[in-house]
Amino acid sequence: MFVRFNMPETIDNILEDFAFRNAKSSYAPAYPAIDIAENEKQIVVTAEVPGVKKEDVKIVLEKSVLTISGERKPYEVPENSRVWLNEMRVRNFQRSIELDHDVDADKISAEIKDGLLRIVLPKTEASQARAIEVK
Repeated sequence: MFVRFNMPETIDNILEDFAFRNAKSSYAPAYPAIDIAENEKQIVVTAEVPGVKKEDVKIVLEKSVLTISGERKPYEVPENSRVWLNEMRVRNFQRSIELDHDVDADKISAEIKDGLLRIVLPKTEASQARAIEVK
């Protein structure tokens, strides 16, 4: 395999990556990227966790804060190999999300499939929306 390097472009990418990882602005993306969806009965949190095994993820619900943490561990590089390009980061991660509704902690479920962590948080009956009839 041959990888062609454009030296000015490579240096620009290195500097951009360094600046991006060290940015103090709110623009810097958090890892893992998450999506949150909600309906009347539940909240569903989906997080991108490619290469992370279920035993390397910890999910904690404390009061109204859901915390997802874990580690993407290094993969095995073949012996006597020279790494030409290394863009995949080995890292610890943690994201915390404050929930607007009470959830039934005993019914929370989570699974990892195809690099996505899906957490289903059923709302308590008391926190579900109700239509009130006007008399």
